[in-house]
Amino acid sequence: MLKLDREKAKSALLEHHSSQEYYPQNEYPNVVNTGGQYLSTYIPYIGKSYFDSKPRVLIYAMAQNLARAPGLVKAWLDKPDKGLLRQFYDQVTPRVYVNPYDDGHLKVIAALTLSLSPENSFKPTDNVDDFVAVTNLVKFSFYRESKDGSRLDANPPKGIYDVMWTCYSKYEIELLQPDIIIGAGNDVTAALRRGLRQDGKDDILIKVPFPGRLNLNSHWLPIGRRLIEVEHYDPELDKASIRAVLRGTPDREGLTRRAIETDWYYFREMRKCLYKCISTKRRSM
Repeated sequence: MLKLDREKAKSALLEHHSSQEYYPQNEYPNVVNTGGQYLSTYIPYIGKSYFDSKPRVLIYAMAQNLARAPGLVKAWLDKPDKGLLRQFYDQVTPRVYVNPYDDGHLKVIAALTLSLSPENSFKPTDNVDDFVAVTNLVKFSFYRESKDGSRLDANPPKGIYDVMWTCYSKYEIELLQPDIIIGAGNDVTAALRRGLRQDGKDDILIKVPFPGRLNLNSHWLPIGRRLIEVEHYDPELDKASIRAVLRGTPDREGLTRRAIETDWYYFREMRKCLYKCISTKRRSM
């Protein structure tokens, strides 16, 4: 394959994604729209140093939740590219419009993955945003109606996951050539594994439990609190070591700092999981 840089990859992804004539509204009545106008798919965010990174880490979350953001939907529809480049609109922050990454949770996972990998090119003083690629497996948003008729966010229908692989993710992975793929949650990881297994490449996939607020609140937070209250565990060392890995990553709104402060136990367990997975992969090479 031709050696790529970021701009060539963006151009190739734009051409490919634009060519896929898949319209989910033809199959599902609850696709997010504004005034009957539907957003197109979008290409992954690619960090400035992704193609020079060792290892290359590609992150897949589930889907954007835009049911309660009609203004944002309209703003993207008004763009010349109709939202195809939406993950590149905010160059300064950057905000990649994948909430579990933007709120710091998958950002921490990315930094831990890079830092735990042998012969990695990422340093704690680097901006982790520059070293990873990030997207959602499902490229469209869905809604459900509340009792008062307002639209609420809804998870994608199960039947769309394999379609997303065929239309978009398979090409994304072939083009971006990641060394490690992080799949967030059961549904995303299962769909990626089905697709990757066809080419014998599912060994590059690592699943992390989906770091959503309900997930964290119902499982990880209580365990962390119990450690502190019952075993008098001091989490400050865990928090400090996680913050240290992200020294060079901007956190202007304090979202990553807040995530570490609140969800330190989740990150502590994820560090163990990532270390085990990366060590196993290294021994099998």
